[in-house]
Amino acid sequence: MASVLRYWPALDGLRGVAVLAVMLFHAHAPLLQGGFLGVDIFFVLSGFLITCQLLLQMDQHGGVCWRSFFKKRLVRLQPALAAMLIAYYLAWYAGWIPTSGSVTFRDVLMVLFAWAHWARAFEWFPPDYLGHAWSLGIEEQFYLLWALTLIFLGKKVARSWRLALVAGSLAILSSLWMQWLLATGASPSRLYNGLDTRAMALLSGCALAGFLHTLFPFLLNQKNGDLQQNTSELRTFKILKRVSAAGTFSLLLLLTAMMLAQWSHPLMFQWGYAGVGLLACILIAAIVISPNGCCSHLLSAKVLVFTGKISYGLYLWHYPTIRILDANAKAIGIGHPAAMVIALCLSFAAATISYFWLEKPLKKRIMSHSN
Repeated sequence: MASVLRYWPALDGLRGVAVLAVMLFHAHAPLLQGGFLGVDIFFVLSGFLITCQLLLQMDQHGGVCWRSFFKKRLVRLQPALAAMLIAYYLAWYAGWIPTSGSVTFRDVLMVLFAWAHWARAFEWFPPDYLGHAWSLGIEEQFYLLWALTLIFLGKKVARSWRLALVAGSLAILSSLWMQWLLATGASPSRLYNGLDTRAMALLSGCALAGFLHTLFPFLLNQKNGDLQQNTSELRTFKILKRVSAAGTFSLLLLLTAMMLAQWSHPLMFQWGYAGVGLLACILIAAIVISPNGCCSHLLSAKVLVFTGKISYGLYLWHYPTIRILDANAKAIGIGHPAAMVIALCLSFAAATISYFWLEKPLKKRIMSHSN
């Protein structure tokens, strides 16, 4: 029987919280000046889930199938992105975006080839209306580098604590590198948008996956429905289940940070982003270890789970939609608040269509071919 990663509805709910925070932050909603931290939660979640999938593949096949992994990533991410970029170009052609054709074409290519984060970090003609794509570029390039790292290290890295130590060490190095760049006068844009500095959050999720895979692999594999493990494992599991109460505290701290944090404050680069990554890891661990716990119940609300399922589409569509409505609000004859409400509603509509007509069918096709 093929190994399949277990599904946790609360992780989709956490995605929902993260994407709503980012959307409201970009819409300039009051009391959410730290909503940008939703991206950091996405990073930790991505690192965790991708590494869990790679570890299950290594357990089953003895290694990572490079071609299969990247085919799934491309089919999962690129079609929805391409659909948004086509709509964006049509919006420019209709006169809704005040840029030249050459700039629009350059921005589309930059996003399509996952380079927006470096363009923003070094101010190499960063895309404006597509500026949110910086995080997509970081994730796509990280997937490539992380999978190649596991292929290079081989199946032995999946044993014992090795992967957790490798990922944790790299996360610490990324954090220290960010602090060193800050001390040498690097700009906030360089620190915030670089793959080398922001890999810290993704690697934190990778380290968590390695930690749980070492101690409790039965937690991650869907075919292991019951906790039929030896006595010492279950005793340790019960201890960790009690510790998982820290997840509720982590969730409260993350929500507080979303209201108060400022993305460019020096303290964020010194320890703030590292702290947010750690809190996200504790919260994810609490959900995985205790799927019936308080955090899981809170984040398993149907509206949050659904929002999490369509979160990729929401992230793709919301920022250009907000920018376009904001730029054309006066011409349409509406105020800023009304423009933001309309933009958010349109984003939900576009993301829902993308999920049911594009992303979900493609996912089913991938799963049918992989069985």
